[in-house]
Amino acid sequence: MMHYERSKSQVFQVPSALAVAQTAPDANRFGECICILTRWKGSIYKLVWRNLLLYYALYYMLTILHKFILDEDGKKTFVALAKYCSRNENSFNFMIMLGFFTSTAMQRLFSMQTMMPGTAKVIGCFTLAIKPNMPEGPFIVEQFARWTVIAWILTFRLVSKPLRDLYPDMFSLQTAGILRDKERLILERVEADAENSTPRPLVAIDWMLLLLKETSTHNRFAEKSSHLKLVEAVLAFKKSCGNTIKFGTHNIPHALIQAAIIMVYAFGLLTLMARNLEDDGDEDNHLANNIISYFPILPSMQFFIFLAWLKFGRAAVNPFGTDETDIDIKRLLKTHIQDSLRLTRLYTQNLEDFFGTMPQHQYNETDVIHL
Repeated sequence: MMHYERSKSQVFQVPSALAVAQTAPDANRFGECICILTRWKGSIYKLVWRNLLLYYALYYMLTILHKFILDEDGKKTFVALAKYCSRNENSFNFMIMLGFFTSTAMQRLFSMQTMMPGTAKVIGCFTLAIKPNMPEGPFIVEQFARWTVIAWILTFRLVSKPLRDLYPDMFSLQTAGILRDKERLILERVEADAENSTPRPLVAIDWMLLLLKETSTHNRFAEKSSHLKLVEAVLAFKKSCGNTIKFGTHNIPHALIQAAIIMVYAFGLLTLMARNLEDDGDEDNHLANNIISYFPILPSMQFFIFLAWLKFGRAAVNPFGTDETDIDIKRLLKTHIQDSLRLTRLYTQNLEDFFGTMPQHQYNETDVIHL
């Protein structure tokens, strides 16, 4: 029997409540912009602060090198190199390349999120389609729900490192009470077979289809049409699992990611050297040059906007990883397990179990008498 241990003091939150709690703040509230800008969790500052420290350290090292270490010939060479970098700093259209990479990654992330498989629809339809009050009914429903969750777990084990760390092998799934001994042996045998290219999730879905076939053969559905409807639901679930595996394993080409990384960091190196070091005798310009030598505000701001944009794109490439903004697969798994347990209990539950005698029940009894 599937189980998920949870302390009594922990309050369970359904996904809809979590979504409301994590919604962006209202734009009409006064001072909300300040609250957003000063937030640390999931912020741009948390993404780039290490790069910012390294950038300023290199900038100050180059400044010290020019002012105190180089001789006159070295300073002339340094000034010439700085003029060259300053002249070519904006000669490349970084926005097109970076925008293409980020938009591709975000579009792929959106497609992946809309195609993620869900277990509630399949389990709920199967539970309500079975004839009520059958002695074997609870066992069949529990078996179908467990295989659905197994298929979901095996799917996301292929694309999510945190889930692979949680369940590194099939034995860990058996220890968690999700997998039975015979099922584990079958899945391990499938993995060991070099000639078999069928992913493990599809094997568990095959079990679900065979269970539908057996249930229909033994006339356990309340309506005969339920069999075909459930087959369509399971095949739709299978397609979602396959799409998730496809998106997770066939990633954005590494060449595109490498090109975006090289472009952004090359621009950062250009801004390190791009400075006006010529002294034209103007006291105001001399003061401005001294300030820029130690506080490169505008060059660093432009570079770190590009860097943050790059990091957003890289985070979107793998939304099932360990980044703070990634999808919490472990939490999602707990929700699916709890949903499956709740939905399987519907087979043995009635409205009377929650509300007692209800007004419409007298009409139900009248209908039975007339029949």
